Amino acid sequence: MTTVVFKDNSVQAQQLLNYISTLPFVEIVEGQKKSFAQAAAECNAIPAKEFFNEVRRQVNEQYDNYA
Repeated sequence: MTTVVFKDNSVQAQQLLNYISTLPFVEIVEGQKKSFAQAAAECNAIPAKEFFNEVRRQVNEQYDNYA
């Protein structure tokens, strides 16, 4: 699978899009603009503070095992 992103605000780009859409092996997926909250929820994002606390906990746990 290959992803190509181009701006379709010119005549040439629109013509190319029209041609590409006729090919049997092409699926055109319209891009959706998402809010930050939607994108974060989609990828199960966590707050930075929570992330760094977990990193710190794992580092401390790793080095405690060497003592």
